[in-house]
Amino acid sequence: MIRPGPDAVPGNVRCTFAGVGSGAQRLIEKQGPYFEMTEALSQGIVRPGWLACVMEAMTRFRQASDRLVDADTAVRRAEADRLAAVAAMIDAYPAPTPIVDSPAAERVVSAGAEGAGAVGEFVALEVGALLGLSEPAAWSLVHDVANLRARHPLLWAAVAELRVEAWQARKVALAAEELSAEAARWVDAELAELWGVVAWPRIRRRLAGLIVRADADLARRKAEIARRDRFVSIRHLGDSTSVLTARMDTAAALTLEASLDMIVDQMILKGAQDRLPVLRARALEMLATPPLPDAAAPNPSPGLPLADVVVHIAAEALDTAATDATNVARVAARGGDVGPVLLDQLAHLLGHHRIRVLPVTDLDHTVAYWRSTPGSPAPPGQTRISNLGPLSRREHRAKTAGIWTLGQPEPGVYEWTNRAGRRWTVTRGRTTEFRDRSDERIDLVFTSALSR
Repeated sequence: MIRPGPDAVPGNVRCTFAGVGSGAQRLIEKQGPYFEMTEALSQGIVRPGWLACVMEAMTRFRQASDRLVDADTAVRRAEADRLAAVAAMIDAYPAPTPIVDSPAAERVVSAGAEGAGAVGEFVALEVGALLGLSEPAAWSLVHDVANLRARHPLLWAAVAELRVEAWQARKVALAAEELSAEAARWVDAELAELWGVVAWPRIRRRLAGLIVRADADLARRKAEIARRDRFVSIRHLGDSTSVLTARMDTAAALTLEASLDMIVDQMILKGAQDRLPVLRARALEMLATPPLPDAAAPNPSPGLPLADVVVHIAAEALDTAATDATNVARVAARGGDVGPVLLDQLAHLLGHHRIRVLPVTDLDHTVAYWRSTPGSPAPPGQTRISNLGPLSRREHRAKTAGIWTLGQPEPGVYEWTNRAGRRWTVTRGRTTEFRDRSDERIDLVFTSALSR
């Protein structure tokens, strides 16, 4: 019987060893800690109940281990099947054949890097809608699949055989996308014998070296570009903190580091107790937000630069702001979304900055609203606030080209249908797929393309 001991972790099995004593000590001295169980049983040092407890516990542990392996295999198989399904969609996607020449017409674009073939540009919209991905993420998946299949055939086969995880294969395809097709296949051949027997960190290091060897001139050009390519990137995490990443001249970076250390030393002398990384972050904040200049000074310093920050507050949040302290605003800046901010925290975020309010909506139109008789209602179907919707350029072109159809049963509700008949409802910040497919239809443009 399995009986948890008094100090066992809940859910864990603890079997009490009953043979602690002189007999057990003599047996351990004779044979070591890994003594023969038969002799321990014959001498009464180990009770059969304890042995049964251990065997049952190990059986359960082995079953859990097998379950983990089976689950991992299922995940690998599903990821490999997903890549194969995307490849099948690329193959089956009908070539764009616009009936009329239009700027909105679908174009044929490269499916990936050199040697990966071509595909209709709206295929990413189909993949993204089915998987719930943004268009860039869907294109990344399409490119990786096309590159893997055409430029890394051995790796593609290893994924199908479940020897390589899909995410690892995609990283290889991305790392080698600037190589020629021939060079990419050489890298593929060099890595072929490593999959499944060498750890990923070692393969990744080997991959970096192979890419340099595959095209030394490309490696030199990339190194030169890296030396010239200075940048600063700010990404807002949405929890009142942000991440700053920069590439800069090493001499300037050393000077900045020395300046931070000097400020940190002063903070420590004044009694600061935070960890060094926190103090360095505070020092950088001090460099970025110096004290406001004194306007009354004889030679006042220039003011702080303007930072464009957009604050979105729903009308209903303003209506209940006095009674509901949990209302939030969405704050966006050049570096991306700052994140949801409680209304009572806006003062902390914006209170030390100069604020100017600008128009946030401009629904101007080039053709005035038309009315047959002054003062009479406008004819239906004209552009107005109630039938406007946010669309990126590519989605708008796909709708205009008729590849996707859009219906608007009521203001703020959009019903999208792709050429295979799948439908989605898009409302304020939400997308829902229709699960009932009984009335789906195949677009005639799609069927005619397949019949060629």
